[in-house]
Amino acid sequence: MHRKSNAPEKSHVRNAVLRAMVHNAITRIEIAKYEWMKGTFLRRQPFAQMLMTMSDSYLEQLLRDSEELHARRYRSKQDPRPSHQEPIPNVATTENDEPRIQGNLLGNKPWFQVHDASVLPLYISEATCTAFATRLCQCLTKTNTPTLYLPKTRYTDEATLSSLLDTDMQWPNLVCAQLLVKTALGHIIPCFHLALKKDSMDMLHGVYQRGDFDDPSIKCKYFALFALAQAFSTPHDSSNQPYVPGTAYFARALSLIQIIPERPSMIHIESLLLIAYFCQFLNRFHSAYLLLGNALRLGLSIGLNYNVPPSQDLHPIAREHRIRIWWTIYTLERFWGSKSGFPVQIHDEDIHVDHPSNSASETYNDQFTDGAYQIAAIELARITGDTTGEIYCRKISTESFLLREQRLLTQLKQWIQSLPKHLRLNSEGAISKHTVHMHLQFNFCVILTIRPVLMHVLTLQMKNPYNQSVEAISPVLVTLSEACIHSARHSLALCVNEWTGGSLATFGYTFPTYIFSAALILILSSLLPLGDPSDLTSAETAMEILRNLSLSDQLASRDLYERIQRVHQCLHRSPFRPALAATQGPAVDFSNEPPVSQASGRPLRSGQLSSNPQYPIVPPEDLSRMIFDSNVPYLTTEMALHQPTMLDFLTQSDVDFELLDPVGRFNDFDLAFSMSADSPYESIVHQ
Repeated sequence: MHRKSNAPEKSHVRNAVLRAMVHNAITRIEIAKYEWMKGTFLRRQPFAQMLMTMSDSYLEQLLRDSEELHARRYRSKQDPRPSHQEPIPNVATTENDEPRIQGNLLGNKPWFQVHDASVLPLYISEATCTAFATRLCQCLTKTNTPTLYLPKTRYTDEATLSSLLDTDMQWPNLVCAQLLVKTALGHIIPCFHLALKKDSMDMLHGVYQRGDFDDPSIKCKYFALFALAQAFSTPHDSSNQPYVPGTAYFARALSLIQIIPERPSMIHIESLLLIAYFCQFLNRFHSAYLLLGNALRLGLSIGLNYNVPPSQDLHPIAREHRIRIWWTIYTLERFWGSKSGFPVQIHDEDIHVDHPSNSASETYNDQFTDGAYQIAAIELARITGDTTGEIYCRKISTESFLLREQRLLTQLKQWIQSLPKHLRLNSEGAISKHTVHMHLQFNFCVILTIRPVLMHVLTLQMKNPYNQSVEAISPVLVTLSEACIHSARHSLALCVNEWTGGSLATFGYTFPTYIFSAALILILSSLLPLGDPSDLTSAETAMEILRNLSLSDQLASRDLYERIQRVHQCLHRSPFRPALAATQGPAVDFSNEPPVSQASGRPLRSGQLSSNPQYPIVPPEDLSRMIFDSNVPYLTTEMALHQPTMLDFLTQSDVDFELLDPVGRFNDFDLAFSMSADSPYESIVHQ
């Protein structure tokens, strides 16, 4: 009561002081006007110039506003009831607030990782699987201190590459060189066209015939091919070197490449792509990004993104070679960008060149492989680039998040439907690893598109862990989450099949990434009522494969295995795990590390994974049945996109989403999915 009685008195004193200040300012204005008329006004006095711009009416208005403000504050203290307040608009349904929601989608600030004070901080993209793993750890632990992002420290550094330059790398004999070139091209083609098959072999034979081993451009190309062949063909238990097989050839090729030629040649662009492709084995994706970007800009400088006019006397092989090299740059740039979080470097509207020709593959089959592979890869790369741009970028969008999800999933559905028969997964005959790789990329794109939704669903469930029911989740979110989980199950099944069949390259990067991304989703699935607790066992299978690859000095797998271990540890420490387990059945024990497969500590060969019951492996015959038998669920990801609820989601307009969710719970999705303090996608400051 005493404080209330003094409130008018304090306000009166404050107003009196303000009046005195205004009176003083008016007096100064009058003095300044008088000085101006006498010609004694100092033009360079900043305060006098400011006073000349002020007016008496402005100062009087300022005084009235101040008095009104103090009066409102006094009334609010006297009567704190909000009965006369204006209603707060619903930000989820206010059109003008959509840009703000979109801006909050990835946090208020970009994410930088400060690992070493002596070097520049690295930008961490939310599109990367490793960043998603860190967010999952934050969600599981719910600690005040954010879970630290594990920096990428396992890569071949510049010092190692420089030391290898002292190694006397010689050309192998002709027979060995031919085998190496065939091996490299056989693993890269047909999805990526980096060189002409017959011309590359003919040029190699000519080098040995002439003894011309010192041409830097030719030497660069073939040493890069030798490096790729060694990396692809060296078994993990036959490499006793302290670095990835082929690194010595790679270091020599890298030292020979000229980064900024004024007049680039096709062999120079081929060499850039081959070197960039090998960088993935060394876990050097920043280097690959720079090399690929250089190849892109050199390609633009010679017009690879345009069709050469028919009036130009260009051989059909050279014409088709230009086309396929350009689309290889395009495809690699978007596929790698989706896994590393790099933005696209060229947009579709700037490309005016034809797609690869199937007739060229038939006419010159000794130079080109089936063009259908690259055509399918191009379209999938375009969708992948759209996904990173629509879901994970910070640009302001006028469309709702669900509408963007709908458009991307519709494109993916159309892509899978447009595949020719020989590029589909079927039970008739053997399936090439290139076809498997393409479907793994398709599944990865589905996961990349939907996994923020799945994380949001987990966040909602953890807010009330003792009310675990599918009915508590919006049907739209259930539909999307089930498609994401379905894709992860199918991806892991394909990867396990490649592993048990011995087709998985030991030092490759793409398969470990697919395994890792699928494992994260399956861990999420094991915690949700719309998932299955047994998915945790499947995640254990993925972890075991990564462990075996990491024992082979596979740099990317070692990084990914360490991160999946971190997720398991966070799951074990999560305060929500007992409540979630109580609603879904007994939890898997994470207290023990994965057992060493052999007493010697040597990595297991393909098909000889640990038989420990805590880490069971799907038998190959059961795996094949799971993939191909139509009576078994999770046949392919295409099935998930053809479920009735998914078809309804894909065909509804933005305003008709209510038909899928009559309760209207999806209306709050954009707001809830924006980064709140409780969200695992909370804003991260510099660490």
